[in-house]
Amino acid sequence: MSFDWALVVPIPASFAANREVLFTQFGDSVPLVHCLRSMLTPGRRSVGAVVAVADVLYTDVQALLAANGISATVVAVTGEASREQCLSAGLAALDPRATHILVHDIRRPLASADLADRILDSLRRGSHVVIPALAMVDSVKTVDSSGTVTETVDRASLRSVQFPRGFRREQLTTILEGVDADDFDELVLARRKGLHATIIEGDPDAFALDIPRDVGLADAIYTCRLAEQR
Repeated sequence: MSFDWALVVPIPASFAANREVLFTQFGDSVPLVHCLRSMLTPGRRSVGAVVAVADVLYTDVQALLAANGISATVVAVTGEASREQCLSAGLAALDPRATHILVHDIRRPLASADLADRILDSLRRGSHVVIPALAMVDSVKTVDSSGTVTETVDRASLRSVQFPRGFRREQLTTILEGVDADDFDELVLARRKGLHATIIEGDPDAFALDIPRDVGLADAIYTCRLAEQR
């Protein structure tokens, strides 16, 4: 692996009202630690990781990483500390050698190291924005205001997008310029700014963890990985 990439994990202020997403344990640790461990595996050489966190959570996150021996820069984001502001702060704190950026979401802590490798490979082949996604397998319907099914949607072209997402540094900088949106989505903004997003095959384990509902499932997947059965 080339020594050219870094990881950013934004943790906006909205998590302060839902702290169990940060601190509920499965396997041997909590979601943020699982995210960092899977992305920063030995042999995948990076130029660092930045956790950009709302200042109200800064002390807890710093203590969490120290207790687990994780080397990452923790940046406190003041004020509103929206996801976009955290991502901008994280990008600003990255080592300038990082030309490829992975942006992760702690709600998807089981995303695999293999998925990260495939995203980085696509960036190195020239992609500007790389989004992992899975084909939609469920039947999709539209309904009217009374709940009556009005149409079956053709799912052939539908995809469920995931994290981490990959960006060339200059493209992520462009996406973040002048953003002022409550519902920030870097993929939507990339399209608005004329950037082409490359879709690659996602990872069935990179689903959004619903805590506490999915803790048992996450435990089972983690146990299978330790036993090299998954």
